[in-house]
Amino acid sequence: MQPPSHFRYDMMSQGIFVDPMVATSRIKAIAERLTPRRSNFDLIRLGAPADGGYLVPADLENLKACFSPGVDTFATFETDLLAHGIGSHLADYSVDKVPDGLAALSFTKKFIGANTSGDHISLHDWVNQYEPDSRDNELLLQMDVEGAEYETLLACPSSTLNKFRIMVIEFHAVESWGHGDFLNIVEATFIKLLNTHFVVHSHPNNAMGLVDMNGFVAPRIFELTLLSRNRSALGGIAPTPHPLDFPNVRNMPNLNWLQCWVPRVSG
Repeated sequence: MQPPSHFRYDMMSQGIFVDPMVATSRIKAIAERLTPRRSNFDLIRLGAPADGGYLVPADLENLKACFSPGVDTFATFETDLLAHGIGSHLADYSVDKVPDGLAALSFTKKFIGANTSGDHISLHDWVNQYEPDSRDNELLLQMDVEGAEYETLLACPSSTLNKFRIMVIEFHAVESWGHGDFLNIVEATFIKLLNTHFVVHSHPNNAMGLVDMNGFVAPRIFELTLLSRNRSALGGIAPTPHPLDFPNVRNMPNLNWLQCWVPRVSG
């Protein structure tokens, strides 16, 4: 039996928002576009064999710096980058300093977001503050900003995104992709990213488990590694999982793309 037409508004008056879920075909279309592809570079792991470690293309030569918004109590990724001669700029309003033992290029006590105001700074302004003379493909981005990644990337000019040869981004709130208004933002974010970069690796984060969106099962958090289209030809589909993948949280059930969202396209 269909609810009466005023049901949705009655629920809103009680503090509950009810909306139909989008067609799963739209979510599957995003998954297909995010299929990891082969590049001219092997993948290497930087950071711990757990949360905080990521796979990146072995294309680190002549990178000037890494921008790493979202600071934890450890920084194994940034520490490994230093071994390659690449320092990191860090930013996070929720902490007061960089992790112990890390010699960072800078620390900005602000959140990264869409605009520069109050306790937030935009990615564009942050890059221009510390690496104003950087050119295309001279920087690396490693971003884990707990859901602010969509607005941050959409607001960032493509000219700034082009400066990042490699981008490692953790995407959150996949369970909200079922809402049409939020999915519009998600689609726009990935269209923008894939205009300049392509996905070379993806990894489901097992910290928050899976979500079933009307038969489309996906991790609530996942990580993407993207490489500039100017650095490598787009190759065939990359095998998943990668031998260097490890679960983010060791005492929780592991996830892999074969159990849930399996992004595949032809060609």
